[in-house]
Amino acid sequence: MEQKVHLNKEKKRFELKADEHMATLYYDPYEPSVWSLTHTLVPDPLKGKGIGSGLVKQVFTYCQENQIRIIPECTFVVSYIQKHPEWKKLLFEQE
Repeated sequence: MEQKVHLNKEKKRFELKADEHMATLYYDPYEPSVWSLTHTLVPDPLKGKGIGSGLVKQVFTYCQENQIRIIPECTFVVSYIQKHPEWKKLLFEQE
């Protein structure tokens, strides 16, 4: 069963609790509808279990549902987009 991501607006991060540990993806609002995804943290005991990818996927789904464009600053997020190009539609492009 997939764990549910929690948006912690006070700390500007998405949180995913698994096996007594917490994976997080930090964001910085560039504009109300444009967020920079700055850093993903997955504790060592959770690495290699797909937790980071699941976290990013749920964050992208949240952004899509809330019409939020993203600026991927985190290398893990950039790598995820390269592996899943269907999410490129969320990328913010300055005009």
